[in-house]
Amino acid sequence: MKIKLVKGVLACIVLTLPTQAISADEAPFPKIVETLTGSPPEGFAIGKGSTAYNSSPLGSIYKVDLRSGQGEVLVPVQNPDPLTACVILGMRVDPRTNYLFAAGCFNGNAFVYDADTGALLMEYQLNTSGEFGVVNDLTITNDAVYFTDSFRPVLYRLPLSSNGGIPTDPGAATEIPLPPEFQNTDPFCCTGNGIVSTPNGKTLIIGHSNLARLYRLDTATGDVNQIAVDGPLSGFLDGIAMQGSTLYIMTPYDFPGPPVSIDRIQVVELDKDYLAGKLVDTITDPDNLDGVASGAIFGSYLYVNNARYATFPEPTTPYALTRIKIRP
Repeated sequence: MKIKLVKGVLACIVLTLPTQAISADEAPFPKIVETLTGSPPEGFAIGKGSTAYNSSPLGSIYKVDLRSGQGEVLVPVQNPDPLTACVILGMRVDPRTNYLFAAGCFNGNAFVYDADTGALLMEYQLNTSGEFGVVNDLTITNDAVYFTDSFRPVLYRLPLSSNGGIPTDPGAATEIPLPPEFQNTDPFCCTGNGIVSTPNGKTLIIGHSNLARLYRLDTATGDVNQIAVDGPLSGFLDGIAMQGSTLYIMTPYDFPGPPVSIDRIQVVELDKDYLAGKLVDTITDPDNLDGVASGAIFGSYLYVNNARYATFPEPTTPYALTRIKIRP
């Protein structure tokens, strides 16, 4: 997820992780999967089977089958003006309920949709401070959904029941403080951006976009530590996908600087305490990566969406997902 100032107006951007085996006798999955024309993407999530979801700051959510490439508009565009729209950024699907959670950008809110029908089930107001903030990305654990804010030094925690049930109170979220460097004083976003959680939900990994840093948060204590990465990381850190102890960090361009065609996915192997890591690989594909914003792992592959940050979004601008093999 990324957000930039375009002629003084925020034009916005923003991941998910379910993994599923793919049997050898199934039809091959295409490398490129087309998504909704005219809707620059931000969030990306994988749900049941080979179903994926691509969101846009314009407010649309596109539901697509990764095998067939067939798709449909799950949630229509809510604001067609790319210079002023920032309705939906990061997304995730909770497999227990098939609820699709979406971050609500500078409205400071979050949405919960039925991932099958697109029906809006609930809306939560996360930022109640009166301060400007941008709700950017999220991760789901057994007992909560955690949202990043790209301008305020907090995470928002929305509690869940043991079976994934959501609160009935639209003000149920609470704030978890982050270090002062997450207070954004730069006109170019972002501080807190991509976020993932370990399988047991006890640890969150948060990306700081402008500083190209990773942070570890203990969900039991709220303690936050910077992760020492031997590499180091560079560029603008956007969405993050995690498998085991390996992070795949979408990096659409260097920072500071304008979006250019230097897309890469930085691969970091973390130690068992998640306090240190090593940059072990950098994935590039100049022909098929164009503004990588978000990603999710499916079987032996990483799928990423292409926000095409260097291309002004017109109603006829095409967008697509790219499939990248990450395991033999």
